[in-house]
Amino acid sequence: MSVDVTAPEKVWTEAELEALPENGFNHEVVNGELVMSPKNTWFHGRICTRLLAALEAFSREHKLGAVLDSSTGFWMANRNCRAPDVSFIPKSRLKALGFKPDEQKFFPGAPDLAVEVLSLNNSRGEINVRLKDFFASGTQIAWVIEPTEQRVEVCYSSTNRKLVGPEGVLDGEHLLPGFKFPIANLFTEPSWD
Repeated sequence: MSVDVTAPEKVWTEAELEALPENGFNHEVVNGELVMSPKNTWFHGRICTRLLAALEAFSREHKLGAVLDSSTGFWMANRNCRAPDVSFIPKSRLKALGFKPDEQKFFPGAPDLAVEVLSLNNSRGEINVRLKDFFASGTQIAWVIEPTEQRVEVCYSSTNRKLVGPEGVLDGEHLLPGFKFPIANLFTEPSWD
């Protein structure tokens, strides 16, 4: 009789993840494995910055919740640790969880709004797995920004999705009521002259 013996999946702690060296990679945990992806390009960073700044200004003005960047860790229901490019969590959820502005731990769940900006090293399969994690862990809306096509895939679940082209607008819907951001503005660099 033979018995299959598989090594148990490593369970990472926040302390272990925080202790990882700054080595030019972004770190996440997926199925117990440390996943490292290279830092992103200038264009990717500019898109993230534009959207993050607009969301932060709107959220702060209307006191709606917290806007976070890709350095923030989120514990998924399956113990994967994800770090979307841009995230939003409404104050009602933060209050319900007793999560304070100065918390020194990763967020217990996915953000309500998760934003991913595709880069050349992302595969569609990888994005689909990320979306599955997000929606199983509390995400209500995800925006998948496709820079090469200059469009955004707006996702309400892993399967309920729609494409919005450069003439469209990102809408905060019920999470950020009144927030509107022209998609074309994600990809247009203002003149430095």
